Amino acid sequence: MTLDFLDAVFVDRWQASLRTPIPAAPPVATIAAPAADDFVGRLLAAARTEWEALTDEVVAARGRGRRAVAIVACERAAGCSTLVAGLVRVLHERGRDAIACASDAIPTTGATHDTRIVLVDAGVWFPPGRINRQRLMVASSGCDAAILVVRSGRRPPIAWSTCLEAIGVEPLGEVASFVPSTAESQR
Repeated sequence: MTLDFLDAVFVDRWQASLRTPIPAAPPVATIAAPAADDFVGRLLAAARTEWEALTDEVVAARGRGRRAVAIVACERAAGCSTLVAGLVRVLHERGRDAIACASDAIPTTGATHDTRIVLVDAGVWFPPGRINRQRLMVASSGCDAAILVVRSGRRPPIAWSTCLEAIGVEPLGEVASFVPSTAESQR
């Protein structure tokens, strides 16, 4: 049987996820105060209440059976990786088992009683223009919920949450990133 392009990509990603070792969460006791050059640590300290509220939402989603939470954006370099790193750190501080992974390495194996939270640095799901359902379905493979990251001052796509719900991914909310837009950073 010959696979079409999308099926071949899916099978390749699935086989790669089976070969990818799942890193263990660091022990809670080894988490220290952030160093002066620790960017994520400084962000956590500056807006601790907001980080805690977002982490509460992720924990509540895990309680509803959502294991893999995608952090998605409308454009590149919006701050998804930073958000994932911060959430993982706060979850570890709370004693929760959480891992960060790229969208092509979502762990799909494990017991159904596994309490680990997987935060996926999923990249751009909502580029400018019309939302493409097929592209969204492929990108969201393995994810149960999503948080949208938009740059401050930008409007999120109007139908992003409706589109996610239509394909079975729970939208958890939006996060405003203060990363300057590409045009602003080139000035």
